[in-house]
Amino acid sequence: MNALLYLLDFTRAPRLIWRHRGLFFQMLRRNIVARYRGSVLGIIWCFAHPLMMLTVYTFVFGIIFKARWGIDTLDDNRAAFPLIMFCGMTMFSIFAESLNMAGNLIVQQTNLVKKVIFPLELLPLLTVCTAFFFGLAWFFLLSVGVFCFLGVPGWTMLLLPLTLLPLLLLSAGLACIVSAFGVYLRDVPQLVAVGVQILFFMTPIFYPVALVPEKLRILLLLNPLTPIVEESRKLFLYGMQPDYTVCLVLLAVCLLIFQLGFCCFAKMKKGFADVL
Repeated sequence: MNALLYLLDFTRAPRLIWRHRGLFFQMLRRNIVARYRGSVLGIIWCFAHPLMMLTVYTFVFGIIFKARWGIDTLDDNRAAFPLIMFCGMTMFSIFAESLNMAGNLIVQQTNLVKKVIFPLELLPLLTVCTAFFFGLAWFFLLSVGVFCFLGVPGWTMLLLPLTLLPLLLLSAGLACIVSAFGVYLRDVPQLVAVGVQILFFMTPIFYPVALVPEKLRILLLLNPLTPIVEESRKLFLYGMQPDYTVCLVLLAVCLLIFQLGFCCFAKMKKGFADVL
């Protein structure tokens, strides 16, 4: 009964962040500054990387292959396919970076593990927030691309939090699990890298769901990233309102995953010091 009540206490994470909000924002700032410390271009790299990718994809898929997505209102525009694809990559990049950084997260913070009073649960949450901060550069370039090639973005893009919140909850929950198991099993980072690569191709980033054979489509729909990407495209590119039922179910599922991950980390952290 106590374990069930512990699992159902959805206020634990918000209360922890609020209680240590000064420390949380201080460490978030440190993570952001440390990313490009010592590099010549500095923070410009967070724009340069996605900009180069967007340019390459526009050239390859829009000009050379003349790929089309199957959206009647967009298929006449050569830049539509790269932008639709880039929208999916923008959402996936936050998820992928969160998990890839989580594998060795606790192992690399041994000095903090030894401090009894330090709230270790903040570390995976900080990882996701850092990935989201740098992901904002991708959203900015996506907005510029939409404005330049597709016209003024619709008001529906203001509803993007309906898909961003589930994405952040999903990333944070899995980051908690990955970082906790990474202490006990040093193969976790390699397993996560392979898993993220598989999910990349199992998420409709380079192709529409309609192209997948109907018998296999269930595999994509079981992936929470699929509705996140699909609904985000509706908001950002198609000027359509999302399927609110899908968004509500998605939020519930991702919230449950986050709660499971957060509680799992809180239970497993008791043995970190012994292992490290």
